[in-house]
Amino acid sequence: MSNVNGQQSKPLEAFKKFVFLLAYRRRNIDRVDPKHAVQVLEAILEASAKNGISDEELAQKFGYSQSEIRRILHILYDNGLAKFRRGRHPQHGATRYYWYIDLNQVNRVLLARKKEVLERLKRRLRYEEENEFYYCPSDTRTPPKRYTFDEAFNLGFECPETGEPMELFDNTEYKEILRREIERLEEEIRRDEEALQSS
Repeated sequence: MSNVNGQQSKPLEAFKKFVFLLAYRRRNIDRVDPKHAVQVLEAILEASAKNGISDEELAQKFGYSQSEIRRILHILYDNGLAKFRRGRHPQHGATRYYWYIDLNQVNRVLLARKKEVLERLKRRLRYEEENEFYYCPSDTRTPPKRYTFDEAFNLGFECPETGEPMELFDNTEYKEILRREIERLEEEIRRDEEALQSS
C-alpha cells in the first residue's frame, strides 16, 4: 500500500485515522491511548499475514502492558479489522494467539463506514433543504446559533438573549458544501466498490 515515492497510500492513512478515532471514543472506557492503538496496528500490518504477531510480542515491542495491548486488539477485532489464529508458544507450547490484518476485510469495513457517513450527510442536506432558519444578527459565534422557523415563531422572531429581531439565515453556502462532500464521497465509494470487485 505504498506509492512510487514510498509514502503511505491514502487508504492506509484513512485506516490509521479510523483506528485512532475508534480508540479515542473508547479511551475512557477501555483506558486505551489512541496513539498506542495506531502503533499496534502498524506493527500488525508489518507482520506477515501468514505468521501474525502475538500480544506478548506486541507488549515487548512497545513496553505497553499486556492488558492495554489486549484491549486494543479487542477494539480491532470487534470492529472487524483484525483477525487471529491459534498457535503454540515456541518454547513452552502454551496456546498463543497470533494477530493479523485481512486488508480485503478492512476495505469492506471502511466502505461500510463511508456509506454510513454518506447517509448522514444526505440526511443533513435534506434537513437544510426542508427548513428555513433564522438567527440573531448580533450573534458573534461562528456559525451563529440558528433557529428553525417553528422555533423562531415560538420566540416571536426575537432573539431570546438580546431581544433583537431575528433575520433569515442564508444556508446556500452550507448546502453547497454538503452537496460537494456528498458527490466526493459517492465517487470514492464507487471507486472502492470497483476495487473490491476486481480483487
